[in-house]
Amino acid sequence: MFDKLSEKDISNALDDLSSTLGFKEEVAVEPFLALMRREDTQRCVQEIALWLGLPVQIDLSYVSKDFKAGDPNRFHSDQLSKTDWTGRGIEGITAQVAIPKYMPTYGTKALEGYHIRVRVSENCHEQPATFIAIMAHELSHVLLYSLLHPQRDSELHTDLVPVLLGFSDIVGTGRKVAKLSTKGNTTTQHTTTYGYLTDSQFQFASDTVKTAVAGHSSEKNSLREQTAQIHLKLRIARRRLARFRKYLQHIDKNPKAAVKPGHAPKLVECHGLSYTREWEIAIEQTEGVLHEVEGFIEPLNHYTSRAVERLNQYPHTLKLTSKQVDDLVSVITSDLRVLRKYVGPIRKLLSVLFQ
Repeated sequence: MFDKLSEKDISNALDDLSSTLGFKEEVAVEPFLALMRREDTQRCVQEIALWLGLPVQIDLSYVSKDFKAGDPNRFHSDQLSKTDWTGRGIEGITAQVAIPKYMPTYGTKALEGYHIRVRVSENCHEQPATFIAIMAHELSHVLLYSLLHPQRDSELHTDLVPVLLGFSDIVGTGRKVAKLSTKGNTTTQHTTTYGYLTDSQFQFASDTVKTAVAGHSSEKNSLREQTAQIHLKLRIARRRLARFRKYLQHIDKNPKAAVKPGHAPKLVECHGLSYTREWEIAIEQTEGVLHEVEGFIEPLNHYTSRAVERLNQYPHTLKLTSKQVDDLVSVITSDLRVLRKYVGPIRKLLSVLFQ
């Protein structure tokens, strides 16, 4: 464990990793646990890899939980848990991921579907949360190696990757396993801690990441509220545009002899073939902006530096868009006031009721 590490050391490591990996919202744990309950370990490990952003193919194999020292199939993940004097994981839940010497680089086509060998003990289903925490750690090694990260051999950085990428809660649950043993009248609790961070260090890292994610999530929700408000304004613009057209049709079918001199140029202008085209274009452009923003924020759960940059840009974009829709509604409303003077009261009422 890293007993002598300060919170500053952990913050620096988080900053170093987040500049490359970003922050991810918490993963929904139940689907992973359900896979473990069904003993579909292959699928579970595959899904862990995908959530970490690894587009690899997991090749899973099992070894006996009762392996003996000297057994050629013996292995243990000594980066993950305290071990007893035999070198074996105290809980007997072990995992090992083979990292190829020449592994494809992250983001390249070669990494897609690349086979990664994973060996797990046959009793891995006994402690599903612990197993998921172990696999998240082991596959984080693979992720850092594929990124050629300068700290890819650091156990501190590897311990922090799952926290950054949404496995904080499940790691928090699975990193400690407590068992009771009774001898005579004495009951003793034995606790195994997986990972290198102390409890306080893990909590600090988890809280730091969750605070960052909550801030970005709040920004995302703010954008969602802005788009909803613009949708309402856009609906008003469409309704008033439709009313404008109906008023114009009614005036053409029921012309009035008396037209105020000041209104004549406006009525002529309103009859222009392309008069409403600018309004239609403005509505289409607004719909395009909303489609772009919503297409970005709805699936967003991974706050990379690029994603955060876009989060910071869109409020200004939406503010301008909202102002443009306000101006559009104002212009259409102004023209409606003129047309309304040449539409009968019944027609006015019907045009309002049936929009």
